[in-house]
Amino acid sequence: MSARRTNLSRLGAAVVSIALIALLFARVDSAAVGAALLGGHWRRYTVVAAVFTAIWLAVDSLVLARLVTRFHRPISAREILPLRGASYLLMAISYDAAQAGLGLALNRRYGIPALAMGGTYLFYYLIDLTTIATLGTIGSRAVPGPVGAALRPTLPVLLAAVIGAFALLALLARAPAERVPRVLRDARLLATLRRATPRDVLEFVAWRGLFYGSFVAFAALSLPAFGIHVPLHALIGLVPVTMSIAALPVTVAGIGSTQAAMWTLYGPFGEPAAVLAYSLVYGATLVLFRLPIALVCLPAASDVLARREVHWRTET
Repeated sequence: MSARRTNLSRLGAAVVSIALIALLFARVDSAAVGAALLGGHWRRYTVVAAVFTAIWLAVDSLVLARLVTRFHRPISAREILPLRGASYLLMAISYDAAQAGLGLALNRRYGIPALAMGGTYLFYYLIDLTTIATLGTIGSRAVPGPVGAALRPTLPVLLAAVIGAFALLALLARAPAERVPRVLRDARLLATLRRATPRDVLEFVAWRGLFYGSFVAFAALSLPAFGIHVPLHALIGLVPVTMSIAALPVTVAGIGSTQAAMWTLYGPFGEPAAVLAYSLVYGATLVLFRLPIALVCLPAASDVLARREVHWRTET
């Protein structure tokens, strides 16, 4: 992608973020949002956010270490943690930018080809969608009103579509060479899907379920700080869906999309002003609480990258 297209994409994401925030504030009284912010139990929220920010880094590092070890080369969570932590700087742009930065770091440090890592990310993305759709299907049964009515038929269809895409890509990866498109035949993009087994799928769905479960726990403990009470069963469905919307590369760091998703999905459980206030605080949490981690991890990440190692397990 050219520099011009990149700049236009970033500008477009910023415009969408601003437009969504403006639209939400046009529908909610600003004074009520301010009162909800002032009335929040900040000590409780801050403690919960600090603890869970550390938990998210630890769980994410464990899952990524297992992913790289399974499909590329042995690596420990301790090795990957500073790289993951440093990538939080790029999360201020988007989740995809952070993943790309981590992939480049793994390429530079361990010699893992970028295209091979891209194939592993494709597998991981399908795992993510499978986990989100599964949890959403389970949890949507507890969501009342029009939101629940919309989610209940939609999420099972998404789950079926993801499973179908998974199966088709796995078949393509294992097909005879003459049946594979020439552009993919000699590439490593399908290597992970070729090697992945049903056991791998179940394992990584469980890992991602643990990761999303930690966000569900965070929401259950932090939402009451702003007077919002969502049943745990409903959170199991709503939290992963909210996070998936926030991760879409259409806004800057999920600003705007996060707030719109929460305002829509959590609306039945609290006052609109309180939900918008919480969504703003939550969005700020993901940036501000991760920034110190990124700054602390940068020297360690630089040290890891300086010790270049190119010996890694050959993929088949």
